[in-house]
Amino acid sequence: MLLQAFFPTLQIDLNQVVNRDGDSLLLQAAMHGSDRSLRIILIYGGAVNSADRYGNTALHWAAVTGNMNCVHYLLDYGIDLDTFNCTNVTPLMLALSFGHIEVANHLLYHGASTTPELNNYDESALTFALNTNNNAIVELILAAEVPPEHRIRELYVSLGQAAFSGCMATVQLLLSHGAPVDFSNALIESPLHAAIRGDNEEIVEFLLSKGANINALNPDGYTPLMEATRRRNVNAVYALINAGADIMALNDANGKTAYTLAEEGKYFEISDMLLEALNCRYL
Repeated sequence: MLLQAFFPTLQIDLNQVVNRDGDSLLLQAAMHGSDRSLRIILIYGGAVNSADRYGNTALHWAAVTGNMNCVHYLLDYGIDLDTFNCTNVTPLMLALSFGHIEVANHLLYHGASTTPELNNYDESALTFALNTNNNAIVELILAAEVPPEHRIRELYVSLGQAAFSGCMATVQLLLSHGAPVDFSNALIESPLHAAIRGDNEEIVEFLLSKGANINALNPDGYTPLMEATRRRNVNAVYALINAGADIMALNDANGKTAYTLAEEGKYFEISDMLLEALNCRYL
C-alpha cells in the first residue's frame, strides 16, 4: 500500500532499467514473486511486455517462480503468452521445466501455443513437459491439434529423450501418439541410440521390437552396435547381435567397426561376443 501511495506523487519512471541485466521494476517484481508490487506497477503504467537483455518478460519470470497471482495479473494486463527469449524458450516451456504444472495448465487454458516448432536446441513445449515426469501434462500437450507434418519431428526428438531417461511408460505413450522410431534426419540422434546412451536395455529391446533401424547412424557415424560397444554395454550388444545388427559396419569418418572399438577399449568380453557372432553367421 505504501508503494501504491507514492507512485502518483513521486515522478518514478516505472519502465527504467534498474540493473545491467536490463531489468525493469516489473521484471524485478516478477523475478522475486512479489505479486502485490507487480500489480501496483501494472496499475500505474508499467510496460507489461518489457523484457530484459536476455529476452525474458515478466511472464517468463512468473513461470520460473510459479507465482500464480503474478501470472493472473500479467494475463489480465494482456502480456504476450508466446514470447521467445534469447534461447527460444517461452513462458510455457519454463513453467514445465520448473515443474509448475498449475501455471502450465493456466497458460494452456489461456491459449499458450503448443505448436511443435523446435528451437535451435530441439526443444519444444512437449520436450519440456517430458522433464516433469508427469504423463498427464504430456498428454495435455499432445492433445493439441496441429498439422502432422509439424508434430512428427517433435515426437521423434521427444521419443529419444524418453528413451534416454528410461521412462518406458512415456516411450509407450509417445508411440501411441504416432512417434516414429526412425526419422530421416542424420543430425538428430535416434531413440535407439539414445536408449543405449542411457543404458536402458529394456527400451533398446522394446524399440527393436517396434522396428527401429538396427543399423542407423548417429550424427557421429556410429551404429547402435558401435555405440553400445563404445559404452561397454554388454547387454545391449547382446540384444543387438541377436536382432541381426551388422557387425561389419564401418564408421565412414574413422573406418572403425564395433570389433575395432572393442579392441581399442580392451572390452575383451565384447570382442569375444562379436567374433563368436561372426563365426556363427559366416562360417
